[in-house]
Amino acid sequence: MASAKKNKNNLTFYAKEKTIVGMQKIKFYNLLGKRTALVTFVIASLICALYIYTGDLFYGFIGYFFLLLALPINCIVLIILLLKASKAENPKKIKSGIGLLFLNIPVAIFYFGIGIYFVGIMRITFENNTGKDIKHIKIKGCENNYLAVLKNGEAETIWIDINGDCYITLSYVDAKGIIQNETVIGYVCSGMGQKYTYKIGEGETGW
Repeated sequence: MASAKKNKNNLTFYAKEKTIVGMQKIKFYNLLGKRTALVTFVIASLICALYIYTGDLFYGFIGYFFLLLALPINCIVLIILLLKASKAENPKKIKSGIGLLFLNIPVAIFYFGIGIYFVGIMRITFENNTGKDIKHIKIKGCENNYLAVLKNGEAETIWIDINGDCYITLSYVDAKGIIQNETVIGYVCSGMGQKYTYKIGEGETGW
């Protein structure tokens, strides 16, 4: 009788211990999914924000290679969690981690789309350093743009679409009424989109 009671107590103890271990494993896998999703989201957001703000292609390349690294890692963790959830007694405990990993997919596509858009755009800030006001400013090459007047010391940012292999030139009328021509960028192509500051007057070639 005592022996049977002891065996029953042992079975109850082992059952409780197994349940506790199972719950700990579920908690671990759920936490793994959440942290993987959160870390990759934060890093991707930071890289994307830095690239948009600075226009530095370095961050564009970092973002591209991070995507190549993060995508398989997220997929592997997602597959592991799906397998564990299918075998778990309470799969709902893992589903929040799985849900966050699934949310990272549209986020990754969105950030990739942003990157593709900005590598096709030159964001050039034209600074008038001629010492005088200038007028009839024509920006030609990849895309044509026009500014009526740019006062001395002022700056204007122009977004220029990169249409294949092209160049960007500038012409304007200076204070003496002379047409000046400058080469802003001699060659640019798709994938070279960035922020750039061009100081007008440093490369004048009067007609």
